[in-house]
Amino acid sequence: MKISSCLNNTPYRPRKVLGVSRLSFLEFLRFQNPELNEDQILSKMKEQGKDPVEILTEHQRQIACEQNLAAVLRKLDISFRITKRMGDASKCVNWADLVVPIGGDGTFLLASNLIKDNRKPVFGINPNVSGRGNIFALPSKYAVDIESIFEKLYTGKYTLLMRSRIRTIMNGEGLYGRPFHIHEKSRTRGERRDETLVRSTQRKIADSLQPRQRILPWLALNELKISTRCILKRGDKHCSREIQVFMGEFLAARPISFHVQVEEQETFFIRCTGICVCTGSGSRSWYKSMNSQSGETVRSIVEIATGKKLSPEETNELLYKYHRALLYPPEGLQMTYAIREMYHTTRCTKYKCCPDRQRCFKLTVKSRGFDAGLVIDGSISLPFNDGTTASFEIKPEYSLRNIVLS
Repeated sequence: MKISSCLNNTPYRPRKVLGVSRLSFLEFLRFQNPELNEDQILSKMKEQGKDPVEILTEHQRQIACEQNLAAVLRKLDISFRITKRMGDASKCVNWADLVVPIGGDGTFLLASNLIKDNRKPVFGINPNVSGRGNIFALPSKYAVDIESIFEKLYTGKYTLLMRSRIRTIMNGEGLYGRPFHIHEKSRTRGERRDETLVRSTQRKIADSLQPRQRILPWLALNELKISTRCILKRGDKHCSREIQVFMGEFLAARPISFHVQVEEQETFFIRCTGICVCTGSGSRSWYKSMNSQSGETVRSIVEIATGKKLSPEETNELLYKYHRALLYPPEGLQMTYAIREMYHTTRCTKYKCCPDRQRCFKLTVKSRGFDAGLVIDGSISLPFNDGTTASFEIKPEYSLRNIVLS
């Protein structure tokens, strides 16, 4: 991984710190069940097969990390605000000169979406020191020794990783509606049909008065997704850790059609179940899972191509090389798209078929979907229906200034 400098050597003394903390599962349950006390909530979770000790321990770790960060900042005479509400965090982000997400990769992605330029630094602290697959947070040892983080910042013993982010520009109708959060369960449950139709007509009138182009204010650190709403909901536990864009239909059983153009090359018409567009950071997440292969597949292909049967050791070595080749540096200025379950027909010859995976500097996708959506970093979802076009690009000024400690 290439980092902007091996050792920064420039002391950094933040004066105002914004801590963006995740809601623990116990806090979420309290919010959902205000009539129950803590013991009743934990007892209810035990009846549902969940471990109450694990729930309580996770909550205590989260609160302890928040309190430790606050104590260190008071000791260093640094102004700070710690919030669990993204609405409050968005109001404070311009006030702060350092943002500290307190949680896993999902919290880091949500907090990074608040940062609109490449000048405000950010580092993450994950209270779950045994967490697996941690991409963005500092090493787990710093979760229990927060003061040492600021000691290294003060002495310049840190590095800066300028993580690339994807800018999305959309063209079409209805681009300025309220975005749908991927973790919401439903949108219009229990509405009367006539009320829905009236609201739909009002939206159409309002949409007709809006500009037909929108530069989205959210920069994708991991990935963008275009897919069906059911697919997106079904995978939201995993999507929360991604840095990408994904596009597709909201009904899981329905394929979606796209016009895809890479840079200024030929435009392809494809049918698939979605497209994932990722950065170098996102190449370690869902994109990697989408393109992973099994040992059985590798052995079969090699045997068909060469007639040779690979041993288990040879298979594992080849698999390792293949999966490593999927990854590329987080600061790279190219993005990679991957088409999910593309339909191959007789019209798709070896000379005319759209590559199902390709690295590029710019990508343009036109939707032919009926009830499709575009999701940024597994959280923010916008409609992406018939006739709407989205262009994706990466530029240095869109980068995220990520503080890295060894």
